[in-house]
Amino acid sequence: MGSDDRLRIRWHDPLPEGRRVVLRHRASGETRPAPVAADRRSLEVDVGDLAAGTWEPLIEVDGEADAAADRSGNGSVAGTARPILTDDPGFSLDGLRAYADRPRDRAVQAVRTRKGHARLRVRAVSPHAEVAAVHPRDGEIRIDGWLAYTGPRAGETARLVAAPRDGGAAVTGEAALDGTGFRGRLAVDALAAAEPALWDLWLDVGDVHARLGTWLDDAPGKRGKLSYPRQVAAPGGREMAVRPYYTERDQLAVSCRPVGDDGA
Repeated sequence: MGSDDRLRIRWHDPLPEGRRVVLRHRASGETRPAPVAADRRSLEVDVGDLAAGTWEPLIEVDGEADAAADRSGNGSVAGTARPILTDDPGFSLDGLRAYADRPRDRAVQAVRTRKGHARLRVRAVSPHAEVAAVHPRDGEIRIDGWLAYTGPRAGETARLVAAPRDGGAAVTGEAALDGTGFRGRLAVDALAAAEPALWDLWLDVGDVHARLGTWLDDAPGKRGKLSYPRQVAAPGGREMAVRPYYTERDQLAVSCRPVGDDGA
């Protein structure tokens, strides 16, 4: 599956005559043809306009399909198609980065099921700020990452925004762009000077308001598995513990609590 939204499948041996490949939407049953190349060892098809959901690449057999349609009485070809087996895991961090570096509102991902079947997962997407590294030290929280699904934002200014979850004034920090990559920082003192809060983090670039999180990897469910050290600040004489953390949705946030009450 390339960043150009073209699905490519290759076989070691030619696909036998009388067999064709279709893509079937699991929820609706809609099918799309996927023509095989002349040598019958490969196919390449544009999948950028597929409806959201799971699509199965299937091999259908001529003759069997006609017989099944006669038996069902409704032209159905259910039961005549065979899933395509693959040993390709369909996962590449570099590939995900290249795919998300392009502006898009729909993402198509090729995956391999536990049974070894090829699948396509199609979902709507919106811009977000993919977090690659978090460095809480020296009175700052430094965050490295890249903008997903927007493309490069040349010439536009950027800033990190920490918004208190229960409402109130936001705290802003510096951010710099390099292509789709960004580096930002938030001052711990600025967060500690506010009332105790949970802060949701955003990257503002031009008209894009992108939530910070880490989704384009192979490690979902980071809460409880990945933790960061706290930093203590007392800008108003009250010691506050400031700590980045991941939410249940793998969004990056910051907890700011009085020292002694930050364990939760």
